[in-house]
Amino acid sequence: MLDQDTLKIFEKLYEETYGEILKYVVCSCSNIEDVKDIVQIIYLEVIKKLKKDASFKITKQYIFGIAKNKINSYYRFNYKAKIVSLFSNKDNEEEIETIDNIPDEFDLQSYLVNKNDVEIIWNFLKKKKVIIFKIFYLYYYCNLKIKDIAKTLNISEANVKNYLYRTLKELASFMKYGGENNV
Repeated sequence: MLDQDTLKIFEKLYEETYGEILKYVVCSCSNIEDVKDIVQIIYLEVIKKLKKDASFKITKQYIFGIAKNKINSYYRFNYKAKIVSLFSNKDNEEEIETIDNIPDEFDLQSYLVNKNDVEIIWNFLKKKKVIIFKIFYLYYYCNLKIKDIAKTLNISEANVKNYLYRTLKELASFMKYGGENNV
C-alpha cells in the first residue's frame, strides 16, 4: 500500500505524463490491443519505483525510458511478432466502447447505429494499413490535431489529412452501400 504522500506524487506524475505516454505507446505498438496493457505495466513500474524509494525524483524522461523498455519486454516475453493484427477475432466490448465514444466533427457517429455496425467498421479498418489505424486512434481517441499527429508519426500533414479524409470517404461509401454485405 502506498502512503498518502507517495500516492499524491504518483497521481501528479500520472496526470502530467499520461497523454504523452499513451501517444508514445500507440505509435510504438503494432497491435492496438496491447496499448492498455503496456500503459498499465509502465505505471505499475513507476509505482514500484516510488514504493522502493519515495525520495527518487522521477522525471518524464525516466518514464519514457520505462515505456521503451516495457514495450520491448512485452513483445519479447509474450512472443509477439513486431507486425501483428490490430484486432482480435473475438468480440471485445472495450473496442466497441472506444468506437461508440469517438468524438466526431465528420458525422461519423451517424453511421454507428448499432454494435453490428461497429463490428463492420472495425473489420473495414482491419483491412487498412497500420498507419491509417494509428491516425484514426490519435485523431479520434486522443483528440490530437492533424499537425500533432504528423509530428508524432513523422509524416507530413498532407499525408495525415489524405489518409484521414480518404478513409472517411471510403468508410461512408462502404457503410452507405451495406458494409460487409457488399464486400
